Amino acid sequence: MDMSEQHLARIRESLRRLQAEKRYFSMAVYAIDGDHAVRVAEAGALCGQCNRVDLSSGNIGLVARTGTVHSTRDVSSDPSYKGCFAEVRSEITAPIIDSGKILGVVDVEMDASYPLTERDELDVGAVAQQLAPLLRLVRPPPGTGA
Repeated sequence: MDMSEQHLARIRESLRRLQAEKRYFSMAVYAIDGDHAVRVAEAGALCGQCNRVDLSSGNIGLVARTGTVHSTRDVSSDPSYKGCFAEVRSEITAPIIDSGKILGVVDVEMDASYPLTERDELDVGAVAQQLAPLLRLVRPPPGTGA
């Protein structure tokens, strides 16, 4: 396992731990690759459609463009929400920033059994900060066009 794979494994383990502790429906980390975000890690429910996201739209794109956390308590009322799962009711997206550069986005989705709280917003933001040094060292996965 090379260093990039080791860092990616640490990112995945961090997601798995938080997802299990908080019982989030789905968590994913996306790395910025030009005009797209490439999913490099996930935990919880898995979406086979969202491997590469265009940054010109959606909440992942919004966070990647602005560098600010975005929370949606009711995704059905958010026209920019693009989801894979009918069960999702709320979402938090947080930028992963290292030395002022946006490297990626953490995307967390919750179903009706777990309503979004302000504590979740703080926790997801903290995870994004913790992942920044690791994501900086991860090369894009093969075959992503990155």
